[in-house]
Amino acid sequence: MMTKAPLLGTPWRHAPRDRAIGWHCALPAREAAVPWSIFHGRVGAWQGLLDSLAPAGQRWLLHLREPLEFAAALLACWERGDSVVLPADDRPETLSGVDHLTRARLGDVTGGHRAGPEARIPRWGELDADALALSLYTSGSSGEPQRLDKCFAQLDAELGVHAHLWPLEGRLVISQVSHQHIYGLLFAILRPLCEQAPMALSLCRYPETLSDWLRRLDETRHSDDIGTLNAPPGTVLISAPPPLERLPQELDWQAAPRVLSRIHSSGAALSHIASEHALKVLGVPVSEIYGSSETGGIAWRIQQRDECWTPLPGIEIRDDRHGALWLRSPFLSSTDWQRQADRIALEDSRFRLLGRADRILKVGGKRLSLTGMDRTLGTHPDVIQARTVSLPERDTRLGAIVQLDPERIPLDHDSRRDLIASLRQYLSSAYESTVVPRYWRFVDVWPTNAQGKLSNALVRQLFRDLEDHRLPRWLGVSFEGDERCQVSLEVPERLLYLKGHFDEQPIVPGVVLVQWSVELAREHLQLRGAFQRLERIKFPQLLLPGERITLILAQSRSEQGIRLSFTLQGRQGIHAAGKIVFTPQETHDDE
Repeated sequence: MMTKAPLLGTPWRHAPRDRAIGWHCALPAREAAVPWSIFHGRVGAWQGLLDSLAPAGQRWLLHLREPLEFAAALLACWERGDSVVLPADDRPETLSGVDHLTRARLGDVTGGHRAGPEARIPRWGELDADALALSLYTSGSSGEPQRLDKCFAQLDAELGVHAHLWPLEGRLVISQVSHQHIYGLLFAILRPLCEQAPMALSLCRYPETLSDWLRRLDETRHSDDIGTLNAPPGTVLISAPPPLERLPQELDWQAAPRVLSRIHSSGAALSHIASEHALKVLGVPVSEIYGSSETGGIAWRIQQRDECWTPLPGIEIRDDRHGALWLRSPFLSSTDWQRQADRIALEDSRFRLLGRADRILKVGGKRLSLTGMDRTLGTHPDVIQARTVSLPERDTRLGAIVQLDPERIPLDHDSRRDLIASLRQYLSSAYESTVVPRYWRFVDVWPTNAQGKLSNALVRQLFRDLEDHRLPRWLGVSFEGDERCQVSLEVPERLLYLKGHFDEQPIVPGVVLVQWSVELAREHLQLRGAFQRLERIKFPQLLLPGERITLILAQSRSEQGIRLSFTLQGRQGIHAAGKIVFTPQETHDDE
């Protein structure tokens, strides 16, 4: 039954105090549940902090990784008559870019205020349907991230549709996506609050964690030792294409079909192969949601039933003579028809997505459809997907990002040169040589940001070595916990450090490999502290121009300092390895 006012009805105020709102998925069943009474105390604690900082009616920057603590801080702001700005991430440049909009920072960021541990009785206020609830940011996939303001009525309308289509009915919500963005916020935070369903107390970032949690939840279902709070009747997984595409089959997934009731995915359309892979591994079909930060949800589908998308209740859809999608939505502030960047083919009341509307660019004085070139590259037998991009810093010459199977990835200068020649030849049947991409980036995993999008920031990162010849060619990063990652790199043939080292056969100096390790650890692992010393450094194999390498980084912390371990390996073996020790004090000014 559809809830008329799931948000504006403020159901969190009246939830049974002994029912679970949080769930420690990694703890024994008896210790897993966090009741609403504890959560209400956290809302009150945050209100106490806010009262000490400023009178009501403020706008706060809010960033917190823990879902339940984020929810407590958010409700504390709303019930006090405040609104929040949700930065897309916690990078210093992101935070400083939105500081001017807010009174202060709240949460787990540099300079952020956090509520103390003492519980307080919360004060309940009034939620005005037309008042500003929050501001968040677009993914940046079609330009610089843009701020979007959402009022309570907009959020309420979308939450009502979700509750009608996919009622939680007390199921546990496990999220693999950030709640700093609209999809994660709605599905992983606001829906559990409004439907009085429990949420996992931390994000489930890794498949090993998901496998372990599902196994524990399966055991909980059959346990007599669950304390006074009932175990959730099922689990809903809030996911996205990247984690679903990368589910390793070798993990133990036997509990998944018994525990999982539903899987949601958004951010981008799942390929049919990825959808079948997720079904095979987890035993539950994926319910995909199509939409954007600007529009909210638009439509949904389950590929095993049909490839067509069904508009969400209340969404009106039409096309134009160019096939562009137009919509009217109760989730938007305007009731006018809004044109979208995607093309569709209508089939009765549903539609198929045909890809983005053409991206037209002038290259060499000629009009060129980048979308058409993407499609042409995508038909090459070795190519999984491709995206051509304009590089303004290179006189609008084109770059190409191409995803290949891992065994097709070039590992050295010669194989890379041959692959580029092959792809250029493939394009020559349809395009003049003057418009064919000049700069190529080959990846085995499609690069995406927290919203599952190939953003402009990622594109700049993939091609940044063109502007700074001291840098390696960055081709993606994967994480194994918060303190360990693997970075895919190539050695640019025009690397500055190759000059004079040596004339007969250029090689990358060892000190440069150490420098890259430190810089990339600071970028991806938020390594802090001043350099202290090197330990057990070795350079077993020479590293040559054009070679592809994997940099494995891991850091550990203690009172004595931070120890960074690095290993740089390629097809010839290990090129560099060792440890670097840093002081525990922060010496970099990131504010």
